[in-house]
Amino acid sequence: MDVRTRSESFLGQIISTVASSLELDEVLRSVVRLLTEGSAVHACFVYLIDEAGDGLVLRAASEPFAAHVGAIRLERGEGLAWWALEHREPAFIRDDLRSDPRVKYVPELEEERYESLVAVPLNARDGTAIGAITAHTEAPREFTDDEVAFLVGAASLVAGAIENARLYGAMRGRVTELEALTRLAEALAAADTLEQLLPAATEGARALLGASACHLYLIEPGGEELALRRSAPSGAQAPARIGLAELGPQLAPRTRRGRLSVPLVAEQELVGLVVAENSRGVDLARSLAGQLAVGIRKVRLIERLTERNLVSDFLDELAAGRSAAELDGRAVRLGIDLATAHVVVAAEPASDVIEAAIRSAFPAALVDQREQRLRALVRLPRGGVAALHTALERALSDQAATRAGLSSPSTAGRYADVFNEAAQALAGAAVLPGGGQVVSFADLGPYRFLLRIADDTNDRDETVARVARLAEYDAGRHTHLLATLEEFLRRRGSIQATSEALYVHPNTLRQRLRRIAELADLDLRRDDWLTLEIAVKLVRLRAARERR
Repeated sequence: MDVRTRSESFLGQIISTVASSLELDEVLRSVVRLLTEGSAVHACFVYLIDEAGDGLVLRAASEPFAAHVGAIRLERGEGLAWWALEHREPAFIRDDLRSDPRVKYVPELEEERYESLVAVPLNARDGTAIGAITAHTEAPREFTDDEVAFLVGAASLVAGAIENARLYGAMRGRVTELEALTRLAEALAAADTLEQLLPAATEGARALLGASACHLYLIEPGGEELALRRSAPSGAQAPARIGLAELGPQLAPRTRRGRLSVPLVAEQELVGLVVAENSRGVDLARSLAGQLAVGIRKVRLIERLTERNLVSDFLDELAAGRSAAELDGRAVRLGIDLATAHVVVAAEPASDVIEAAIRSAFPAALVDQREQRLRALVRLPRGGVAALHTALERALSDQAATRAGLSSPSTAGRYADVFNEAAQALAGAAVLPGGGQVVSFADLGPYRFLLRIADDTNDRDETVARVARLAEYDAGRHTHLLATLEEFLRRRGSIQATSEALYVHPNTLRQRLRRIAELADLDLRRDDWLTLEIAVKLVRLRAARERR
């Protein structure tokens, strides 16, 4: 068989080999064997450029050198392989190869045994260099044109096989990554607490990113630092805290050591930070970070709702008269010592802004908001109720429409009383002259007795019923007749003083008073004004109780 026929035969076998498998290592092993036989050489090696593009790494070798695959590396510019790549043409050394300056001696490959060497570049379809094939013979040898054509053709086939195998490997890697991301997403979705989520997140992220260690930092709402919450493996070293001001250098996508930091952001809110050691999976880490951020936000929402329910139920039972001893276990869980004095705050109308203001003023308080009503259990400060009164006024200073009531300090066994006192103080804010935005139970004075009468729904006083008509008329027509009557009585019937207090003309005031007399069937010249004042206060108190 002549050289041409032999070459064509081996090229056919190479074509069959590269078409039979997409596993790169398997293809390269078979190609090395065929090239060794087809070129009648004593050793054949395939080198591929590494990811960084700085070196050629041995990826396949004929026996007995297969054990060195992956361990032999030629830095850029070293060896005939790099010369062939850089010059984009085959390179030959007929004899005495070690005297050629283009050759780098590699002891592991026993190159002292060989006299001649050939190197053929491997180029992708777009011309990009991807590696080189080298072949050695023990005796001096001059390669013919047909042998060179065979090696060049074989190199072209091998380069195509490498591209196909790499494409297949990349696709298979993406499928594997998607499957791993899906499994991690399922684990995150199944977690209802951070204790369940954190191990799945860190261990899953470490495996997915191929990292030597993975650290998960979380930020508390309103906090200025990220706190380390979990590491995988558990003994991995990492800073316990990272200030938000330090995040700039931390978020560099890659460092010389392969340290990768990606922020966890959900709905434009920073949730935390994931740090992977010795990983370069930047894009994958970003996909992972999105899932982690959503999972953490979901768990925190669940925990907040659970916490709200715990607080609400706890305050309900205190208000219902359950003893501190019965509730001590839950109190400890919520961070409350029922043996110390507390004050109950009641406020309305409430909102998330009001709740946030009270939480900020009293960080250790238990706060419960239901629709427009808010209640809070606050530990008595050193300055007593007066200090708490001042702090609460300051917290509500920007919310002029909100009124608040403070109970007296609690004592063992009377928490139900202090909840009632706070409600009475809040209701008293509607009738207490000059009471201000915050009213303490102690400020009510004799008005606390009116509050007891207001609570008596069986009372059917005729004067109260007639004054109540004014409140109903005001509600239906957006007038101010009840307020006019109240101010008139407070000013002891002075038209001038009342009109100035209400900023209305005296004639307008007289018209209102006539309308009041008609609607409520009152005679303001003969009826007892003290009785009328008490009736007005009772109507206002009952209206406040109905709103609650």
